[in-house]
Amino acid sequence: MQPEPPFTPGDSGRQLKIIIPVWEEKVSPLLDTARRIVLVEAQKKTVTSRCEVFLDEADLSRRCFRIWRLKADVLICGAVSRAFARLLAAEPGLTIIQGISGPAQQVLQAFLRGTLNRPRFMMPGSRRRDFRSGGPA
Repeated sequence: MQPEPPFTPGDSGRQLKIIIPVWEEKVSPLLDTARRIVLVEAQKKTVTSRCEVFLDEADLSRRCFRIWRLKADVLICGAVSRAFARLLAAEPGLTIIQGISGPAQQVLQAFLRGTLNRPRFMMPGSRRRDFRSGGPA
């Protein structure tokens, strides 16, 4: 039996904003250096809108403020530095799911279905305990 993912959208009518950093249509391996993110809004496991945002800021604190301004509920990413994760975790209501890899569209659909905890979406070299939310341990 698969363990429960750290955050699932459920079937509630609540609109969710989800950010996924992308590189060549896959989840970017390192959030800190991602130049492009996809911002998706979903309701009842269905995507209602999608747009791309370019991150031009090199400074981590500025990148963090840019991400905060998007008012996302969930950020799904590959690796993230401890310093950047701590900055991001200061935003109340933002859940960070890290250690994820794969095609961004498949990752998004797995998240919406509640199956993101499957081994195929784990970053190579990650251990099951690395799959966590809410910033650095």
